[in-house]
Amino acid sequence: MKRIFAVMLFIMLLLLTGCPDKNEKSNSDKTEVKIERIDKKAAEEFLNNYMFHAMKRDINAMSSYYSSNLKQNYNVSKVLDEPRPVGYKIETEGEESEYKVHVFNAYLGYPYFSDDVFKYKIILKDGKMLIDEIKRETSTEIYSKGKKLYKRMEENSKEEFVISLDELPNFVSAQNMLSLEQKYQVPKKKFGPCAVNSEGDMFVISSVDENSFVGVVKLEEQVFKVAEKGQEETQGTQQDKEDEEKEEKEQKQVKFKALDYFLNKVINLVIISPDGKKILVVTEDKRGKSDIKAYNSDDGTLIELSFESQFKGDVFSLKDPFFISDKEFVFKVDVKSGATQEEKKLKGDWIYDFESKKFRQIKQF
Repeated sequence: MKRIFAVMLFIMLLLLTGCPDKNEKSNSDKTEVKIERIDKKAAEEFLNNYMFHAMKRDINAMSSYYSSNLKQNYNVSKVLDEPRPVGYKIETEGEESEYKVHVFNAYLGYPYFSDDVFKYKIILKDGKMLIDEIKRETSTEIYSKGKKLYKRMEENSKEEFVISLDELPNFVSAQNMLSLEQKYQVPKKKFGPCAVNSEGDMFVISSVDENSFVGVVKLEEQVFKVAEKGQEETQGTQQDKEDEEKEEKEQKQVKFKALDYFLNKVINLVIISPDGKKILVVTEDKRGKSDIKAYNSDDGTLIELSFESQFKGDVFSLKDPFFISDKEFVFKVDVKSGATQEEKKLKGDWIYDFESKKFRQIKQF
């Protein structure tokens, strides 16, 4: 009887000491994955959500994404009206927890634009993603000095001439008006708002006066070969041999494309989508009504925005756009006095999708 009891006890001990080890290891692995590994897709969504608040300059919402370590080194400063963020572009670094982000800033009504590159480090704290470190790496600026536009990269601080007002065409057509055959004189009094893509080789420039003009400047690197010929006499040969030393040199070629002309309107803002394929231009007339136009950067064609049928009349102003992806941008709708109750409901923040050609209201004022 004792022997049978001993055998049963031995079997029970084996069961109790063997199985839990396997389960414990499995649970440990699951916990380790949950806490220590950052999923790339989830991290990009997390960073996109954070950048939306950054575009809105919502300091309180932004700080909720920071780790306690980052908050200790973070001083809340006054948010300036200008320059303003108008888009961003996220690039994955070597590790899934590190991301490089281009943050684009523009100055309303003034020829200034910057592409600032920041490095974000994301950590997991108690199963929650947080931004633990933000480092500013490089900056590219576009600005005017007199009648000339320049580009400067912070790392070398050397100005690079882009284009002058005198190089703009004298007369252009307008895509946003019915009289396409009509030519209009390009204003050359001063530069207006400008923008540059993340590669630094495409610029959107404008010139403003009572009327406004906008165009695209592309810098293309051309590699050409220069042959230097020399004669060398060699004994034992029937003729002289000619040695050619070929040297590769680079030269920048400027290509210019007129986009549009605006009669009795001032350009307040120009911005480029993160992938550089679309351009938004914000104009304002003498009555204070603001409007948004969109263009393809490759061929300069006007993109029809379906929301134009929604916001008819003089009571609506469409303004302050910023890109949140290659195909989507946020814009604000203001409603002037005299609007109906139904029209007042349209006041707020909206998102427009180029692919679906649909828009939706995300916040009502």
